[in-house]
Amino acid sequence: MKILQVAERTYPAVGGVELHTAMISKELVDRGHEVTIVVFNSVDQQDCGFGVTYQKPFLVTKPLKPSLARTESWNGVKILRFSSKAQLFSYYWSPDMLHWLVEHIREFDVAHTHCFRFSNNDFTMIASALNKGRVPVVFTCHDTTRLDYMGFPVLAMDAIYRRTLGRLLVGSASKLIALTKTNAQEYVRYLFADPKKIRIVPNGIDFEKYKKLPDPSDLRESLGNPEQVILYLGRFIGYKNPDKLILAFKKIVQRYPKSHLLMIGKDYGMFDHCKALAGQKITLLQNVDEKTKLKALALADLCVIPSAYEGFGIVALEVQASGVPVIATRSGGLKHAIIDGVTGLHIESATPEEICNAVALLLDNPEVCRKFGHKGKLFSRTFSWPSVAQKLEEIYCEALGQNSRISAVAEGRQIT
Repeated sequence: MKILQVAERTYPAVGGVELHTAMISKELVDRGHEVTIVVFNSVDQQDCGFGVTYQKPFLVTKPLKPSLARTESWNGVKILRFSSKAQLFSYYWSPDMLHWLVEHIREFDVAHTHCFRFSNNDFTMIASALNKGRVPVVFTCHDTTRLDYMGFPVLAMDAIYRRTLGRLLVGSASKLIALTKTNAQEYVRYLFADPKKIRIVPNGIDFEKYKKLPDPSDLRESLGNPEQVILYLGRFIGYKNPDKLILAFKKIVQRYPKSHLLMIGKDYGMFDHCKALAGQKITLLQNVDEKTKLKALALADLCVIPSAYEGFGIVALEVQASGVPVIATRSGGLKHAIIDGVTGLHIESATPEEICNAVALLLDNPEVCRKFGHKGKLFSRTFSWPSVAQKLEEIYCEALGQNSRISAVAEGRQIT
């Protein structure tokens, strides 16, 4: 098959959707398909043209344009990048991308577009419609279908989008991919989706990478040789609640004076705030390389994911693949990304008190931590990118068969 993937960003940008689009494309190429990824020329939300963003400084008048190639080949995958002229939150305006999709979508057997509230989805649907729907479109939301954690003004605008363009998008797609059962229910409840269209395909990880982690001795020494290391991996952004973890650690360190909180991630508006909030025995790092991240996983006694929402939570799988127990909120995909009481612990909300109590429970019971780590490794092996690619391949074939039938009916041809 000739497969078109359309997203806001992909390799080398860092993030869950970015990793997902890159890895499924690589695996589909390995399975003998021809894959092209169409994205914005972006590695960050603030490099997509002047306008308004979700993150500080909110108003962007001088975007930081990345020096990425217009066309690139990566692991057999062709990547095409298009500049965005302006943005309204996560909605990017790129006439060049729209024009290319209208002109070239007919060259592909199936188009798969990613991540709700991004214009790449609407561009793909417009292109498909202008080509009489001959190319089936598959859609994966990746995020929550309703922005409950963003506050009233954004929630109000989002409600308008969901009931207009969002509803059209979901109605026009041949197949809808949900990452979890919770995500599938949200499609129906908030986007009025036809349940018959929905297929569940979880995210994956490259668990081979976590089998043998590097020696973390130098990282431990740089932290002052702590006895216990609590790890945070994720963006410094409001809905991931890194500040609440810092407040919780200030309670934890009173009970475990030789512990250390290591926080690693990219700044999405909260790094400076967290830096100012942090005291002794808290280290914040941003934009680290992959080896440092793996050393952190080798060093960690446990990892805390205090997010208000996660579409899935790939980090939770990566941590478990490293043999590290996880404490995470029972929100979104995190309900499914760890097994409560088996590979980690769920907390109901990210209050400093609840985080502190869960961390103390694990640090007081090293044998429980060891068992959680072992079970987590086994659990993570059920999420592999080859298995994700195989499921997607089956869905693409299903969409192709359905689309052929629709085209035949529309054109008055006999179906045999």
